[in-house]
Amino acid sequence: MNRLCFSTADDPFTRTAVAKYYPECIVFDTTGEILARVSPQNKNSTDYQMTYQDDFRDPALKINDDRKIQIQLGAITKPGTMILLVIKEFDTTGKGVKEGEFDRAWFRLSNEETNQTLDYSLVNKVAKPEEYNPFFPVDEEEGENAQPKRNDLTYIHGRLFLDDNKKWVFESYKHSFQTKDYEDIVAQMGKLYGQSIGEHNE
Repeated sequence: MNRLCFSTADDPFTRTAVAKYYPECIVFDTTGEILARVSPQNKNSTDYQMTYQDDFRDPALKINDDRKIQIQLGAITKPGTMILLVIKEFDTTGKGVKEGEFDRAWFRLSNEETNQTLDYSLVNKVAKPEEYNPFFPVDEEEGENAQPKRNDLTYIHGRLFLDDNKKWVFESYKHSFQTKDYEDIVAQMGKLYGQSIGEHNE
């Protein structure tokens, strides 16, 4: 299996009026440095053959995704290279989201050639941080007109890494992290990965 797909669906069975969840793939080297990042803001990585796509729903299919990243595993040959699979949220503030509109939202890793699901989860089955609030409290020192800051959630679905035998290994995490606790959880994960590789090689 050489072609994978990491995707999200706001609702696998019907198109929602508002877009909310999107996938992101980040490639790290063994030091934890980011080599590539594919997302709606950067849709292609030529070096690592990853492509972000959206607006491809097929009405003939019962189950659809909304946004996906195609991954060509053969483009990565250096052992220790890691691909972090991340789900993030578009800002839906003021867009008239209906109650329960995203209750069936999911993310999944699948075989791009056969559409076979390898691992998935409903977003609302992933535990949120304790006492999570979608906004930071207003800081009184900033004045009465200060606007609340978004406390975005980042979901870590899992990671793929190429082991010393040049075999791909997948680890499923399904954890969520809030900006209030981790301003940049992706950079933190890269740092931890680099440290773990360094300790392994000592």
